[in-house]
Amino acid sequence: MMVFPQRFLSVSFLSALALAGLVFIERNLFGVRYFSERVPEVALYNLWHALVALSLSLAAVQGLTRDVAGLGAPVLRLASRRELWVCAATWTLATSMALAFALDPLGFSLLAREDSLVEWLSALLIFASSGFFAAVSVGQIRAARSGEGRTAWIAAGFAALLAFVFFVIGMEEISWMQRVFGIATPDGLLALNRQQELNLHNISTGFSELLYYTGSFFLLTLAPFIWLYLRKSIDLGRLDAFAPSVLVLVASAPMAAFNSDNWSMLPTQMMVMMTVIMLLVIADMALRAGHWREFIVLTAGAILTGAIQQLFVLKAPSLVRLWDPTEYKELFIALGLATYGFETWARLRLRATNLSSGAAFGSR
Repeated sequence: MMVFPQRFLSVSFLSALALAGLVFIERNLFGVRYFSERVPEVALYNLWHALVALSLSLAAVQGLTRDVAGLGAPVLRLASRRELWVCAATWTLATSMALAFALDPLGFSLLAREDSLVEWLSALLIFASSGFFAAVSVGQIRAARSGEGRTAWIAAGFAALLAFVFFVIGMEEISWMQRVFGIATPDGLLALNRQQELNLHNISTGFSELLYYTGSFFLLTLAPFIWLYLRKSIDLGRLDAFAPSVLVLVASAPMAAFNSDNWSMLPTQMMVMMTVIMLLVIADMALRAGHWREFIVLTAGAILTGAIQQLFVLKAPSLVRLWDPTEYKELFIALGLATYGFETWARLRLRATNLSSGAAFGSR
């Protein structure tokens, strides 16, 4: 059965119009550039702006669920104990980082500096994801050569593409190891790069960050939510392994809460609010199915997402560097990518094991 997301696309178009209107209002009435770093404010206009974002976010999630309603009820499986521990550990880490900011803004900032623990851990997690997808690509090439069909070649190519993309992102995160090897920034980049580093993303930091954060939201948050509705009706064979699960969504969900300098933008606010709404929708599925542990974890995640984001909005003047929260945001993006890479590798490894033993691959 074909699904055309008419309602979701309509809300997306309406959101684009709203964004254009907000850009016009802020440029002509307030004399400010909309896509710029600034301290979040809680004035009447800002509250109205947030209300617009909330209305569009609710409409987007509702439209999406109605678009796929004809496929039947979503499928939410029970989480394993290990998966629940991963989710609990993720939210404990996010809460600890938020408390670290509240208690010691300077220490919070120092951990987010160049070559700090947060930056290197983010890079290593992205490299881990790249490694998992490289291993998937090698395994699928072997499967294709052994006669497992065209989908094995497609899986190998897609995995290789993801491995390459994540490797580049990881190297960009640490400026291609410029400071490790003492490489000087080329003269051509010095005038263009905001931080005078050997990377491309700081040439246009605002645009590259928005692109990275939006892409991460679609892959790690929106895609798992959509797949809950599609998994029962669509069988992609081995390619099902590339569909991120709810575990990926929950493991990376704290990325939505660490915003400050970019909070005033409509896309940022909508990604935060849609994440909270989707967590609550999935929590409701869990409650209806009697999955109490999943309900508690998902509900707690939604509450903490909202609370942590509020902290960075209300306490923004206490930040040593206004963009410090986004360094932690990128850590949780990296955690989500690593979880996604491991999950895909584990699924296809299980499939290969089952096929070699003569068993059918039934886990989706």
